Amino acid sequence: MAERVFALPDLGEGLEEGEIVAWLVAEGDEVELNQPLVEVETAKATVEIPSPFAGVIARMHASAGDAVGVGAPLVTFHVLGGDEARGQTGGETREPSDAAGDDAGRVAATPAVRKLAKDLGVDLGVIRGGGAGGRITTEDVQRAAGRGRGSDGGERVPLSPIRRTIARRLEQAAAVPQVTTFRTVDATALGELRADLGVSPLPIFVAALCRTIPGHPLLNAGWAEDAIVTHDDVHVGVAVDTERGLIVPVVREASTLGIARLAEEIGRLAEAARTGTLTLDAAAGGTISVSNTGSYGSEAGTPLLNPPNAVTIALGVIRPQALVTGGGTVEARPACTISLTFDHRVLDGAAAGRALTDLVDLLEDAHALRELPR
Repeated sequence: MAERVFALPDLGEGLEEGEIVAWLVAEGDEVELNQPLVEVETAKATVEIPSPFAGVIARMHASAGDAVGVGAPLVTFHVLGGDEARGQTGGETREPSDAAGDDAGRVAATPAVRKLAKDLGVDLGVIRGGGAGGRITTEDVQRAAGRGRGSDGGERVPLSPIRRTIARRLEQAAAVPQVTTFRTVDATALGELRADLGVSPLPIFVAALCRTIPGHPLLNAGWAEDAIVTHDDVHVGVAVDTERGLIVPVVREASTLGIARLAEEIGRLAEAARTGTLTLDAAAGGTISVSNTGSYGSEAGTPLLNPPNAVTIALGVIRPQALVTGGGTVEARPACTISLTFDHRVLDGAAAGRALTDLVDLLEDAHALRELPR
C-alpha cells in the first residue's frame, strides 16, 4: 500500500487555518473514499472534511483543539490501490515528510501550536506532548503557560481561529479610506408595519435597502484593483453576534424576497451562525453588509467596511426621541439612527448622502413601506 499525506485543503474566503473539533475516525481504521474524516471549525463555520482516499489511517497529525494551517499535514493514509483510489476533494496530498515538525532536533507540533507557544513565551522543548504520537497540543501549551495567565495575574486568552480572522479582516477594513454618515429616522411607520407583520425591524429595513439600491447602484458595489465592480444581484451580509465572535452570513438574492421570507432567512442564518452549523458558502459572496446594532441597545456607531463591499449600514436602537414634525411642533416619536459607512474610493460623499436620504424617505413613508413585497 502506498503512503500519502493529506493536507488541510483550502477552505476559501481567505481562511488560513481551522481548528480540529473532532476526529470521526481513529488511527488504524479502514476508511472509504469520501467517508467523513474530521470536523474542522473555521472562522465562519464548522465543516466536515471527507476522506480523499480509500485506505487505512496511519497517523493523525493533530488532535482535537489544535489549530491547523491550510496546507499543513492533517492525516497520513496507507492508500488502497494507489493514486486511483484518490477522490476529488480538492485537498492537497504529498509524500510523508517532516513538515509537521517531527525531524531530528525538533519537537512534534503543528505550525499553529508553535506560533501559540511563541506568543505565550513557552519553550516547546520542555513540554511532554499529550497528543497522538507525543504531539504537543494547544492544551499542552496553555497548561505550560500557567493556565493562560499573564505575568500580572490577569487572564491571557489564546487567539481562536475566528478571532484571528476577525482581527485580520478588521485590519484590512481599516486600511480602506472610509467615511461614515448619519441620519435620524422617524420610525413611526416602520413600527406600525412591523407590528402588523409580526417581524423585527431588520427584514423591513433590508427590504427597503433593496428597493433603494437600483437608484444608487454604487451602494451594491466593490473595489477591485483596476475597476469599480457593481453587482446586479443583491446579496446582503447580516452581522451576527455569536459566542465565537462576529460572523456575517449572507442572504442570497435578497431583492427577490418579501419581508416574511427575509425574516425567515435572517433568522435561519443567525441560528446557524450561533450554533456553528453555518456552511462556508452561506458566509461568502456578500455585496453589501448590514448590522443591527440596535439589537444590543446601541444608539449609533461607525461600522467598518467588509471588503470588498463598498458599503456597510448599521441600524441603531429604536427609542422615543424628540422630533420636529412637518408642522414645526416637537413630539416624542420612535426614532433611530442609521449609520452608512462607505468606501470613499467607490462613492463620493454627495452620492452616499443622496442614497441615504432616499432610504430614509422610504422608511418614513407609510404608503411606500406597505408597497414593499410582503
